[in-house]
Amino acid sequence: MKNKKFRAFSTFLFCILLALAGCSKYNEEANTTPVDKETNDNSKPSNKDVLTFATNQDIPHLDPHGTASNTSFRVTYMLYDRLVTYDGETTDIKPMLAETWDITEDGKSYTFHLRKDAKFHDGTPVTAEAVKYSFIRAMKIGKSAAGQFKEVIDENSFEIADDHTITIKLNHAFGPFLKTLGTVYANIVNPKLAANEGNDLGEKYLSDKEMGSGPYTLEGWDRGQKIVLKANENYWGGKPTLNKVNLLIIPEASTARIMLEKGEVDLLDTTTLSPETLAEMDGKNGIKIYTAPSYKIVYGDMNQSKPPFDNPLVRKAMVHSINYDSIIENIFLGKAFKVNSAVPKGMFGFNEDTPLNAYDLELAKKLLKEAGYENKLNFEISISQNDEVYKNMAVTIQSDLAKIGAKVTIKEYAWPTYLDLITSGGHNISLGAWTPDFADPDYNLWYLAHSSSKGAGFNTAFYGNKKVDQLLEEARTIVDEAKREKIYQEIQSIMAEDIPYAFIAQTEESAPVKDYVKGYQINPMNTWYVPFHKMSKE
Repeated sequence: MKNKKFRAFSTFLFCILLALAGCSKYNEEANTTPVDKETNDNSKPSNKDVLTFATNQDIPHLDPHGTASNTSFRVTYMLYDRLVTYDGETTDIKPMLAETWDITEDGKSYTFHLRKDAKFHDGTPVTAEAVKYSFIRAMKIGKSAAGQFKEVIDENSFEIADDHTITIKLNHAFGPFLKTLGTVYANIVNPKLAANEGNDLGEKYLSDKEMGSGPYTLEGWDRGQKIVLKANENYWGGKPTLNKVNLLIIPEASTARIMLEKGEVDLLDTTTLSPETLAEMDGKNGIKIYTAPSYKIVYGDMNQSKPPFDNPLVRKAMVHSINYDSIIENIFLGKAFKVNSAVPKGMFGFNEDTPLNAYDLELAKKLLKEAGYENKLNFEISISQNDEVYKNMAVTIQSDLAKIGAKVTIKEYAWPTYLDLITSGGHNISLGAWTPDFADPDYNLWYLAHSSSKGAGFNTAFYGNKKVDQLLEEARTIVDEAKREKIYQEIQSIMAEDIPYAFIAQTEESAPVKDYVKGYQINPMNTWYVPFHKMSKE
């Protein structure tokens, strides 16, 4: 969620290549190339070997199997490798630790042939045993990975032929399985972690350490201030050009902006500055605004586990009280469009027939009166600190709801506290966004809508519908993409009636970058992901 609720979980299964092509085409048609503009003398890099990146959101911890924070994912993707990966600006899967793989016709058995030159940072070879250990550990921890692998595989699903060949047998066909293996939940951990597992499977140990094989190692971490990554000299994919990456935590947007303009920072997170501020900066002080399409859905989760949003009429009044057009025009400056679905436009399975919620204050007042909340609606909107976009959005919604007699308080929380609040159900409604880790409706809908995902699984609306659960579980056992698509479209229709979320917009993503930074890309799925290992300063 980036404050994504996680905030995604590509060569896909052969039977879904057609759908995938559609996703890739959506991305390729958009202009993701920064436009060159006149730059100033301060646009030259001070140190070509070191890149400094700044974000406004803190990093809770670094266990790849135990965290649900995208700020952590950004780091763990650099520290660890996976069997397959996503690369560049497409949604295609590419080989990583697995050079090739074979899939049986029934979609129940996957044999991976591992590269022989991959090593963990301590020099230990990456083997099939390490793959087995990592998946079993992820399932035992049962946190962010549980939603993807639960009931699909278990401890008996692995057959090792030799050090570099492993077969994973599924308990039943699972259409998105290969796609899930490119996500952070499938990071491969050094089995030597077993010596430090303790009673928590090593979660505490890995919270501030790493045992990966990725392009970077963890050099240092000053909590709340800075993480330093150092290039892996012996990386099988070649040593990264950037010898060091500093990830700074800079809560104040104005401070981050000044540091970028001075060249003290080379790149800012997409969540740091508002579209209005970005427009002011473009082409000045050697800064380019890099913009790309995304599958990012901005929404408010209405917590159904307690009043007032346990009442469906209140939820319906809420979605008719929001001036979506005003938010899109004034906050996103037109770089977004209205949606009413957890599945983004451009992704396989998107239901274009799901009706958009109209801005209708009279209808909202009528619904509140019917619900017994006329001039009585009083609740809190929770947002993450130091995010201009969500703060402005919260103020706009607060003003909209005042017009129907609702009293709304806005409260900001530090990022780790915010995550704890919304996953424990301590909020009324929180504003955030969701970007999938792979381009399949299962990712968005399972986490946001399946009852087993309530809370820590990131169903932070605490939504439960037995029919939706049944359909999601059925779709997972089907390989036929046409059948899966119909199921996901039906789920979207049901959710449009239940209204667990107020879906506000699907946005583009923009980041301010010094013009000497090369190789930066935004993926439509993992919009918070930064490919440091592919970047340079020239």
